[in-house]
Parts: sequence; C-alpha cells; structure tokens
Amino acid sequence: MDKTIIALGLMSGTSMDGIDASLLRSNGEEYVEIIGNLYVKYDPELKNLLYNFSSKINSFKDLQFHQNEYENLEREVTIKHAEISLKLCKEYNIKPQLIGFHGQTILHKPQENYSLQMGNAKLLSQLLRTDVVYQFRQNDIKNGGDGAPLTPIYHHSIKKKLNFKKPVVFLNIGGIANFTFIDDDIFFAKDIGPGNCLMDLYIKKTKKLEFDVDGNFAALGKVDNVLVNSILEQENYNSKQTHSLDIKDFDINFVKGLSIEDALANLNFFSAKMISENLQKEIIGDFIVILCGGGRKNKTLVSNIKKTLNKNILNIDDFNIDGDFIESQAFGYLSIRSLYKKFISFPTTTKVKEPVTGGNIVKYLK
Repeated sequence: MDKTIIALGLMSGTSMDGIDASLLRSNGEEYVEIIGNLYVKYDPELKNLLYNFSSKINSFKDLQFHQNEYENLEREVTIKHAEISLKLCKEYNIKPQLIGFHGQTILHKPQENYSLQMGNAKLLSQLLRTDVVYQFRQNDIKNGGDGAPLTPIYHHSIKKKLNFKKPVVFLNIGGIANFTFIDDDIFFAKDIGPGNCLMDLYIKKTKKLEFDVDGNFAALGKVDNVLVNSILEQENYNSKQTHSLDIKDFDINFVKGLSIEDALANLNFFSAKMISENLQKEIIGDFIVILCGGGRKNKTLVSNIKKTLNKNILNIDDFNIDGDFIESQAFGYLSIRSLYKKFISFPTTTKVKEPVTGGNIVKYLK
C-alpha cells in the first residue's frame, strides 16, 4: 500500500482573482485528511496585468510575440504562489513533502492540442525547497484528452467519504462551470457552460468591481427570456461536441445597451440555464447536486439554477467541507497520484483514449 504523504495544492482559477492553497495528508486513494487552507487575493495591479495579458493571448503565436512580458509576469505569479505557500506552512508549522502547482490558466485550446498554465515550477521548487508537480494537463492532451476537468477523481474520494447512497453530481461553479457525476464506481465529467466569467467580466468593465456580491445587482434586473433563449440556442449549437471550455468561448455582447442591473440579470440567468439544460442532457434519472466553487455564493445564480434544474441542490459546506478549496485540495491530491503513477484522468472525464497519469515532477536541487 502506498504511504501517506503531506502535499500542498495550489490553484489559481480562470477568474484570476487570487490563489487558493491547501495542505493535506493522503495516500492518493481513499485516505484524505485536510490540514488547512488559505486564500490570498492578487493585488489589483497584478490582477490587471494578468487580465490584460490574457486578453491579448489567443494563440501560441501571440505568446511568442509577447514572450518577455510573459516571462516577467510568470515570475511574479510564481513568487506569489511561493509566498502563500510559506504563509500556510508557517501557520500549521508543517513542511510539505510535495507541491501540486496548477498555475494560472492563460489559454485552453485542447482542440489545438495545448493548454497553457502560467507558472515556473523550477523557480517554485527552489523557493520552497520541495519537489513540485506541475503541467497536470499535458499528458492527457497528448493522449487525445481535453486536459479538463481534472477534479473528478478527487470528487470521487469525497463521495466515498460522505457515503451517499444516491447518485451525486458535484457542480463546480468557477469561471467555467463543470460537473462530476458519480454513482458507485461509475463516474463521468464535463464542462457545461459559463459559471462566473461573464458576470465578472461585465461588472469589471462597467462598475470596476471584481464580482456581483451575492448576485445583488442581478437580483434587481429583469430577464429577457426571448434574448436568453436565442443566445442559449446558439451557444448550445456551437458547443455541442465541446468537452472542455475556455472563458474566451463566450462573450457579453448580447447584453449591450441594457442597464447594468438588466445586463447582469440576463448574464446570470443565461449562465444558470445553460448549466441546468446541459446537466439534464447529460444525466437521466434522479441525482443529488452538491455545489462547489465561488459561484455557490451567488444567491441569484443558485436560485436560478434551482428554478431551471428542479433537483435536490445542496451546498458542500453543509457537510463541513469548505467549498472554496476543493480545487486546491484536488491538486494536492493529484500531485500524490502523479508521484505514485496513478491515473488522474479517464476517458469518461476528459475523453482521453485510456486512463493516464499526469503531472511532470521537478526535483528540488539542494
């Protein structure tokens, strides 16, 4: 049996708002003990730099043209990851044996055989004096997968721990929304639409705010069902065969000319309805939905999902699990599985040809 080790998982999502860090002890299988979590926001200057840089990168050619800017920004992002790691380790007086470093997604284009996560693993390894696992998506893409979503095997371990008898859907609402369906040892996963990304993008442009707290602005607006349904029809047609999504697959132009409240109401309802309709297309029968990710805090979004999905919807926090840190915990867990050469992605989760392990390892050079 593989021994348990202490890993630190790091995740900075497509919302580009900051870094989640989690310390856990696990054997990469059924045993998982969460030691502690920490979130640190990117400072406004770095967040704007990341946002502006990501906005102009739509291909590898763009990246080559902006290579110097990329390297400078990558160094800054990596140092921020090191700072939060040291802070968390100091708080719990623990030195991890392994770091799972996801990096900051800049571009995700599996159909063109790449997914770009910004982060210098060699630098992080030297700063933290620890082995680092990174590039979790590349081996999957190389073997015909989409490189996403990668959290399902961790969701599987959570379901076993919670001992649910009914089929469960873990609905993770980050910048992009994805789900993992689990019924005993059958599980599959997929990205199913925008989560927070459209609302975040709009409120950043119009109000210079990071997000619509609790969906308060959206709650004040009026939904135009004809508008939402026409865009939904178009988006579902465009993404029919799409397994994983990028925030650049969507835009906010369809709410141009509306008041701020009406625009956010329509973006919110559109996101909820796309999530609900796609879930119902993917899964037949009865299931429980457990919400994870930042979008679970948007009361208007959750209310819209409940109206359009009509299922038993629970919050993962109800089970004494902090829904803000599922993904950072997952990358700590995946780093251990990568170390032990265990599978981290499967044909039913990423469309990879056969189950594969993943994650490259940078050894700390003393």
